[in-house]
Amino acid sequence: MINRFRRFASIFLAVVLTFAMIVGCANSSYFEPTPLAEPDNAMVYVYRPGGSNPGKKPLVTSYPEILVDGESVGMLKNKQYLAVELAPGSREFVATGLTKDARWEPKDRMYSLKLEAGKSYFLRLGVEFDTSAMTIGSFRGQYIINLHNIEESDAVYEIRSLKNAALTN
Repeated sequence: MINRFRRFASIFLAVVLTFAMIVGCANSSYFEPTPLAEPDNAMVYVYRPGGSNPGKKPLVTSYPEILVDGESVGMLKNKQYLAVELAPGSREFVATGLTKDARWEPKDRMYSLKLEAGKSYFLRLGVEFDTSAMTIGSFRGQYIINLHNIEESDAVYEIRSLKNAALTN
């Protein structure tokens, strides 16, 4: 009788844990926009999805610091995003390794945006291996890196599986 109870308890626990994992994973690929604190501002999401090439991913342990008009808004690690609320106007975004805390050797990447009140913008820091320049055994320095604006309708599919850098650092 006791063995039967233990067996039932173990099966029940396994079912409950499996259900909890399924429920927990179900929401992991949903992106919820960060609400604006001030409605007269704009929201900019700077994000870095994982590389799309098969096998080893490029620069996964390296990360730049993101500057907006020369001021830091945070580090952008692999598979993370930053939600940055800014006043409207022209803004310059820079992914740089030239700061004390950054771990990033590639050259700076810059992008300028003209922000409008109440709107959301998505900047993607793409990091890929340059497979056309690679040879067997040569992976160092062979990258395609760009920082560019992405339409929200496309960006949400990439950003939904990323972590908010403000919550993970």
